[in-house]
Amino acid sequence: MKRWQAIPALSIVLFLMMTVQAVAAKPKYIGVEKCASCHKANYLAWKTSSHAKAFNILKPGKRKKAKLRADLDPEKDYTADKKCVKCHVTGYRKRGGFKDIESTPQMAGVGCESCHGPGSKYAVLHDKKMYGFEKSEATELGQLYGADDETVCLQCHAHKDSPTHEKLDSKYRWDWKEKLKVRKAYHPKSKKKSQFSF
Repeated sequence: MKRWQAIPALSIVLFLMMTVQAVAAKPKYIGVEKCASCHKANYLAWKTSSHAKAFNILKPGKRKKAKLRADLDPEKDYTADKKCVKCHVTGYRKRGGFKDIESTPQMAGVGCESCHGPGSKYAVLHDKKMYGFEKSEATELGQLYGADDETVCLQCHAHKDSPTHEKLDSKYRWDWKEKLKVRKAYHPKSKKKSQFSF
């Protein structure tokens, strides 16, 4: 009789172990500082970009004209509005990502991992092999490439909750190929020799 009683307890333990392994298997967000340790030029370019400053425009009094055109209150604080925040921070409500400005201020702004995916796994590959790895190795570990896949950018730039769109102002027209040429929102192409382009 005691053996049968142990089966439910053993099942629960196995389930919990599998759950912990599944969570550990998913990559987590590590923040721009980790990326900056190797990609200094990209980081410095990003720091002055619109992506880096994306969270700040949600604050009261910022970008008043644009907010008025979008039918938003320019004096309202949108920094806790989940419809806005998700596209103005890195990894919103995801493992290692932005939770709130008090506990995860380093994840405010559209950081490296917003375009390249959570970095805990592919950062290890970058550390081990620097530029001597195949692109396929990095993508297997979760690295994304916005320069190769328009959907990476469209997650926010064409999101249904975005108040900025082409009908509001032609400057919000989203042309992915044109945006790649301008490169004001993110880093310039890497100058280091690589087996693939960024």
